[in-house]
Amino acid sequence: MPDLLPVFIPLAALIVAGFIFGRVQTIDLKTVGFMAIYCFTPIVGFGGAAQLDVTLSILLLPLVTFAIASIVGVSLFYAGQRLLPDKSLSYLLPIATGSGNTGYLGLPIALALFGQEIAGTYLVAMLGVTIFESTIGYYFIHRGHLSTREAIGRVAKLPLLYALIAGLSFSASGLELPLPALKLWDMAKGAYVCVGMMIVGIALAQQKRFTISLPLLGIGMVGKFLMWPAFAFAFVALDKGVLGRFNEDMRHCILLISLAPMAANLAAYAAQNNLRVDQAAGLILITTILAVIGLPFILPLLIN
Repeated sequence: MPDLLPVFIPLAALIVAGFIFGRVQTIDLKTVGFMAIYCFTPIVGFGGAAQLDVTLSILLLPLVTFAIASIVGVSLFYAGQRLLPDKSLSYLLPIATGSGNTGYLGLPIALALFGQEIAGTYLVAMLGVTIFESTIGYYFIHRGHLSTREAIGRVAKLPLLYALIAGLSFSASGLELPLPALKLWDMAKGAYVCVGMMIVGIALAQQKRFTISLPLLGIGMVGKFLMWPAFAFAFVALDKGVLGRFNEDMRHCILLISLAPMAANLAAYAAQNNLRVDQAAGLILITTILAVIGLPFILPLLIN
């Protein structure tokens, strides 16, 4: 049995639990998504950033993941505008392809692979994707029915950006988090993973039927499982052979992030904006199933 299967089994169980609860109870996905996005995510982001040993390489790491996420997400948006029969679906593509389930699914995998001592490095690498999701991706998904000014205003209200800035400033000051804050961060990580994975199941449960636009799925799969890993592998090879800026653990974190399925937050964002939750849920379902089946076998070979 691959070493990561014990990690994936409870994550899959959380999706199933969310689906069951979503079927037997009326659960407001917008409220659950609000709790994940506005409560747990900032706590996890601040705690991870506040515990880092800030170096130039650490600061460059999220810039790399942000750049890759931006290139993939924005280019696939314009591809969707040209290729999709329903142009409104293209507003799902930036978050669907540029971002990923790097937190709810990726964080417990990183902890299993690298241990607590490398978790901070992974969280920093993840920050680039999170910042993309919270800015450019969030802008596009709101831009589907808001003006440019209104969409930018929504981005400015996200607490995660301010939590990350505060965490990095705290770390740079040389202070250490007190024990109660560390306990809160540890509990928030668990809640973050549990609620986030259950969002996937709840979003699926609330759909009367599963529908998916094949052109949307095709563009999404190209972006998520071909373009993202290709850019990540190319950069890792360049850094290992020429640049030498990052260590092996940092490069492994970039590769892990590149293989994450579509972000569970896609369903929450779509629900908040009344933007085809059925299509968002279908994309999440298919890519998450592929990840749960494939990653336990692919990742140990990749990391080793």
